[in-house]
Amino acid sequence: MSDTPSPLNDASSPSDTPSPLNDASSPNDTPSLNDASSSPAGRPVETPAAGSRRWWEGPRAAWIGLIVLLVVTAGLIIGAMRHTSVTFDEMGMMAEGVRAVEVGKVDMNPDQPPVMKYVYGLALAHKGLHMPPEKGYNWGPGTHYAYGQLLFFNVGNDPVSLAFRGRLVDAAIALLLVLLVFLWTRRARDDATALLAAGLVAFLPDLLAHGGVGYNDVPMAAAFFGAAWALDAAVRKPTFGRAALAGALATLALGIKFSALALAPVAVLLLAAEAVARRKDRDWWVAVAKTLPVALLVAYVVLAAIYRFDWGLADFRARLLYNIQHAEEGHGAAAVLLGHQSMTGFWYFFPVVFLFKTPVALQVLMIVALLGAWTAAVRPRRETLRSQLRMPVVAGVAFLYFLLTSHLNIGFRHALPLLPMLIVLVASGVMRVWREAGRWARAGIGALLVLYVVSTVSYYPDFLAFLSKWYTPSHGPNYEIVDDSSLDWGQGLLELRDWMRENGVKTVYLSYFGSAQPEGYGIHYVALPSFFPLYGGEPDDSVHPDYVVISATNLAGNYIGDRLARFRKRQPDAVLGHTMYVYRLR
Repeated sequence: MSDTPSPLNDASSPSDTPSPLNDASSPNDTPSLNDASSSPAGRPVETPAAGSRRWWEGPRAAWIGLIVLLVVTAGLIIGAMRHTSVTFDEMGMMAEGVRAVEVGKVDMNPDQPPVMKYVYGLALAHKGLHMPPEKGYNWGPGTHYAYGQLLFFNVGNDPVSLAFRGRLVDAAIALLLVLLVFLWTRRARDDATALLAAGLVAFLPDLLAHGGVGYNDVPMAAAFFGAAWALDAAVRKPTFGRAALAGALATLALGIKFSALALAPVAVLLLAAEAVARRKDRDWWVAVAKTLPVALLVAYVVLAAIYRFDWGLADFRARLLYNIQHAEEGHGAAAVLLGHQSMTGFWYFFPVVFLFKTPVALQVLMIVALLGAWTAAVRPRRETLRSQLRMPVVAGVAFLYFLLTSHLNIGFRHALPLLPMLIVLVASGVMRVWREAGRWARAGIGALLVLYVVSTVSYYPDFLAFLSKWYTPSHGPNYEIVDDSSLDWGQGLLELRDWMRENGVKTVYLSYFGSAQPEGYGIHYVALPSFFPLYGGEPDDSVHPDYVVISATNLAGNYIGDRLARFRKRQPDAVLGHTMYVYRLR
């Protein structure tokens, strides 16, 4: 028997055109408080006249800039996704979607609504696809991970190409979100502000990360933004068409992710703000009374259609209850934040993680935007309530409340719908400062924008593991700051495989946090404790590799306990993709 120490017991090892949603001819739609086109007392209107626009402020330049931006964003997302193995939850969702399309059943995972499952199923289904067998298996609730492992790794499909097909859906939706932000901001503000907002959204690390993951976080962000826009437009000028569109989009968002429940208070607050501002407008009140039932009826029909025309909505109600309990009770494993763990999460989790998961330059730009808001003219309350900026303010505050009251602290990705709302406000304030600032102040803003892009792109292709400059190695390992899908979501197997090939390493000890099968990517390993047991490793106990590789989330210990705790005391010999910690034994 070999006397090589085992890694488990070695104690000595250390807008110009009216939008269909916001009619430019609508009465009383004039931007007011904090509106870049509003004129502070004694100052000229900020929006430049057509003849005095600089070259970068015209509509043609803005559209050219947008096209370039979309091409660059697509390249970053698609390039990065080719370097990441299938992540923890996306495999199960895509697999259940394929089964929904091919078999007609959506009953394995009650945790998520079905819309994106259908979409991924349509994207993955093709003539040469091999399906797992139905006979001999009980594919009931909670079996989507096992079904996904069969589909991706055990019935003859290529896991890389299969994941790539599904991920292209999210990449397209990420680009749609950038376009929506541009269109809304252009309608509410101007071309230059719209391009700035679109650029800030496009280079969000989490958008580039989850735009390359086949899950429902980016689709939810896009649907939430579109639905909030439609709700605001329907409230400002109630028509049957706008009411129907608002009801349909809000329900579509709810069919993507249950956090779209935040749209309910958004709708109420927007309606209340408009009612206060238009309290003497009898025609408006009559229009609301006529169109509100239309919105509710369309919402009901769309929701029933999403759940296969279940007019009693039994499946929807059961899934909704499950998710409410999940959010209130937590994930069943401790949340990690700044070296601390809590089974009930931290109410301040998302504000704190925001500092680490967005570039510092964006946070400085937020301060600049506040200066722009501070210098804005103070308007009467009625105009304030009808400001063009009220939509992102109301939607952002409502979603932030949902985040702060949730005990589900397993990933900053859940905050994605909030970020576009914040960014359009930031872009508006920054552009106001830019137009009033001198040369040096503009140079400073330009430098911040460059730093913002560089900070994000420097993490390519590992956007999922992005941490801002607030984190330095002196703070300790990155998994002590955050873990799970904020850092390590099982995406590192391809980087591990490539490292093993480049260094001539045939086999490793492996502790993996994810639902994929490492052997499906050509990785030879001896299994160590992992979240899901690894069964495809070397069966021969006489195999003693020279390296131990441990996923960052497993090192944090909140899912598998302290069985690998002694490695936290050692310096790793390498960290692959910021998530796979490599230790040499000899």
